[in-house]
Amino acid sequence: MNHGPWRISFFSLLIFLLTGLASGAKTPDAPKNSLLGQSYYAVVETMRPGRMLDAANAVGAAGYHRHLVRPGLATTYLLRIYNSGKGKAVIELEVTSDSQGWSVSVEKSKLELAAGEKQYVQLTVRPESSMPAGRIAAILVRAKSSAGASEEITLEAETTLKRKIYYISIDSLGPEYLKLNARGTGPGKAGDWLMPNLHAFLEQGLFFPNHQAHLPAATDMNHASYLSGAYPGQHGLYSVQVLMFGFDQKGWAIWRSTPHDLMYYGPEGKPVTTIFNVVKDPALGGNPSAFAAYVSGKDWVPEHYRNPVFGLDRIATVTDHPDYVAASAHVIKPGEGIRLMLEARTHKLNRPDFALWEDIYTADQALRVIDNEDPDVIYILLGGVDEAGHFFGSGKDPSEWDEHGTPDDLSDDTSRINRNANRLGIIKTVKSADEQLGRLLEHLKERGEYDQAYIVVESDHNMETNSFVGPPLHKIAPASGYSKRKDYYLFTGSQLGMLFMRRDDPAALAKIEKTLEDYRWTSPITGRTECPVIVLDREEMKTGIDRATGEQVTPPRELYSEYYIEHSKPGGLRWPDLFLFPKANLQFPSIGAGFGNIGLGVLPFDIPPFTVYVGGHGAPSTQPALLAIKGPGIPAGKVEPIVSHPADVAPILYRLEGYQIPDSVQIKPLLSK
Repeated sequence: MNHGPWRISFFSLLIFLLTGLASGAKTPDAPKNSLLGQSYYAVVETMRPGRMLDAANAVGAAGYHRHLVRPGLATTYLLRIYNSGKGKAVIELEVTSDSQGWSVSVEKSKLELAAGEKQYVQLTVRPESSMPAGRIAAILVRAKSSAGASEEITLEAETTLKRKIYYISIDSLGPEYLKLNARGTGPGKAGDWLMPNLHAFLEQGLFFPNHQAHLPAATDMNHASYLSGAYPGQHGLYSVQVLMFGFDQKGWAIWRSTPHDLMYYGPEGKPVTTIFNVVKDPALGGNPSAFAAYVSGKDWVPEHYRNPVFGLDRIATVTDHPDYVAASAHVIKPGEGIRLMLEARTHKLNRPDFALWEDIYTADQALRVIDNEDPDVIYILLGGVDEAGHFFGSGKDPSEWDEHGTPDDLSDDTSRINRNANRLGIIKTVKSADEQLGRLLEHLKERGEYDQAYIVVESDHNMETNSFVGPPLHKIAPASGYSKRKDYYLFTGSQLGMLFMRRDDPAALAKIEKTLEDYRWTSPITGRTECPVIVLDREEMKTGIDRATGEQVTPPRELYSEYYIEHSKPGGLRWPDLFLFPKANLQFPSIGAGFGNIGLGVLPFDIPPFTVYVGGHGAPSTQPALLAIKGPGIPAGKVEPIVSHPADVAPILYRLEGYQIPDSVQIKPLLSK
């Protein structure tokens, strides 16, 4: 049950092969994955090199934008002070505003810098509380050096009645963690919670205990739904990191890693409207000066919004960060992620701290971006719980674990589902994520935004411990009489499964689907004889009803893409003919491009299918997710029992802030003023 059909020697060979590939040459489509161990990092220059005085937002700088601020609140800028001389210099700052009613202050007006040294100084600007919207101030900053040089820049601010919007996403966090005590071993109570900062937030916000991720219950598509109010079928993201674009002349599937030019809908292929667009579109009630940022521990996720049509202004990740953010101190070795993943396949990975740095660095970046660029909407993705969960499994269910008579020592606990799971590792990571959430919320309090802004704390899906024994789709599908080389192509990894037909043959597709649905095995989890896989064809994607069981698996059209199915173009994105999901605590053997979301990308050859994840997600059993919203007009400390989904969130915010709801939104707001 715990080790599957492959021998340790096979995994030793595989580790050697794959880590060698990961540390070698990269293909143009190789994904940017923080665990892959790529040796490149991109620093985005927002300020002009060589200047004694500059700011990312200064008039004339590459990152210029006018800060929007509510009357009575403050906005901030980071001034970069640089001594380009050959000796020590004292640099003095003078700050003035050309408009009445605006107060300006700088945290330090005199700096002593060594040759080549730079420092950042925070400038705070505050309009009077009685000031009407639309007033603009120019702030002049002068720097004078004891060496005789002087420079000046101009910064701008504008009053607005619109409120800031902060998303804080704890990737893969199941709401069940809210019930645990500080040790993560049983029920908690006031003063003894595993996630005290999240509990404190719930006491002041509105909690949705029946929140459900969209299918597939995975990363890219659910974050996109939070930001767009659209189902995965509408915005077109159905996989993680890699998507399928047909077949080449040799019959190999064409997979591309996080293409930027996606997220279109409808018969004309219009770009999906994101909340980044809405806050700056005057036709929808926005302001063209609004600024949008995405800070992510998962490098590839913001890349979906690199296309300017989606309105995102700033991306900050471990491999792609603005110049005013320090690089991560964590040194990623070539092939580290793949090596650790495959080691976790052979034994319990005894590195419970390995993922903690990611959320700490993401929070560090987010605080820096907020202080410098004061985004009007920012999406902060804390990815550590997800990264750790794939290696360690899930710690949400105390009944899963045998404590061996040592309840205070999690390191020796054994999962009844997968003995390679590491309870200590996942509990430490969840606790750390809560600490970073607390840092972010405390910073918003210090800025005066905590009670004035809209704050969304959410997760994109759940995570469960997986057995290493999974439904052998690579053996089941051929029993239909059809061939993977001539008739169909399978892509599976973790709990995500898709089948693509190589040719238009409805009879063949129906036979393959029936073969999958008729398959029976004795589940290693339940001990029952059952079909281990849920299969949805395109008609079932429309209705959401699985005809084989009569169950409503998804909302109608959640997985159906009108644009990519009915208006497909040669060379364009291929929509799956079948979606495949395993039953709870199972995973599919990795087939095809299944290494995309552990950092290796697409391999131009077949490898033997095998299960690699200790923890996984994607199936209906991992849909329960976290959602809580706080802000003006939202009842505090209450519970909303209605079933909600990620696509519900943006329309709620649009309604509360008086924005027009764009056409690409598919559902009505759950809340109104």
